[in-house]
Amino acid sequence: MRRLLVVAACAAPVLVLGGVWLLVTQVLLVPRVPDATTPAERVVRFIAHEKGLPRLDERRFEALLEQQLRRLRQDGTYRAAFLAEYSTSSAEEQKAFRGHLFDAFKPLVMRDIRRCHELAGPARQDYVDDRIVAYNRTAVLWGDLRDKDVKATIGPTLSKDELIEVLLQKTTEEERALGAAYGKAIAARVAEIQADPELKQQFEARIAAPQP
Repeated sequence: MRRLLVVAACAAPVLVLGGVWLLVTQVLLVPRVPDATTPAERVVRFIAHEKGLPRLDERRFEALLEQQLRRLRQDGTYRAAFLAEYSTSSAEEQKAFRGHLFDAFKPLVMRDIRRCHELAGPARQDYVDDRIVAYNRTAVLWGDLRDKDVKATIGPTLSKDELIEVLLQKTTEEERALGAAYGKAIAARVAEIQADPELKQQFEARIAAPQP
């Protein structure tokens, strides 16, 4: 019994330290998921943190994306703070920021791509049309982020060659082939829409309509 007590006494500090370590690394050092009031600096750091954006599932990432894009578009002060935080981050932090966003977007994009290839005939055409509407709605949310202040900060940090390198590193040959075919289907349909004023008007109305 005395030996057991000695072992327990020796083990207790280790267990306590282990509990403290878990508390610090798994709770205290894990950034909270941003909401509509989170400062821009914390949002940028959340995206770049290894236990921030990477831990969200697809549903939570989509909700966060829509929320933050709306803030970036509508709030000039927030947008300036967001861009300033990103542009003054270290090269490693910027790389993590871009990599985590790519990793979060990839399952969403591949879901669309694979679903399109599973369909045929009118069902596939309807799906492509729905995706075009959805992508344009996202572009509306992106809004002002395509202006010069973004090109002056985020844009130059990722060249075309670097983007290609990221795509090659994070996608398989099969995924790239499927993606290329999907992109051609989208582009062909967009060309049809642009060439038909009545069809274009219909799509513009769908894009502008309130989402269900």
